[in-house]
Amino acid sequence: MAEYDYDFFVIGGGSGGVRAARIAAGHGARTALAEEEKVGGTCVIRGCVPKKLIHHAAHFAEELEDSIGFGWTTKGVAFDWATMLKNVIADTEYLSGIYIKNLEKSGAELIRSRAV
Repeated sequence: MAEYDYDFFVIGGGSGGVRAARIAAGHGARTALAEEEKVGGTCVIRGCVPKKLIHHAAHFAEELEDSIGFGWTTKGVAFDWATMLKNVIADTEYLSGIYIKNLEKSGAELIRSRAV
């Protein structure tokens, strides 16, 4: 029988790949996951999460406008795109870090490389 370095090898560090690697490692399989970019996949890094954060930030303008009718003064309030973007990136990096920590705690190895 052929001998391999791993019992289970996952290509791609999105939510599904990380979960599969964690489950396999939890069952005792020698497991590795290859990801060339940030762990978390499209949803966490580029799609769902950043979109929801930006969408949430956009609603503050409406809330501020509505607050005037309830006695709030909003003079001097301004929006800073760079600050919002910096915080969106920080949040996605934080989530990526959680994925990495959970992967490492499971015993699976993270390989920072492209795999096909």
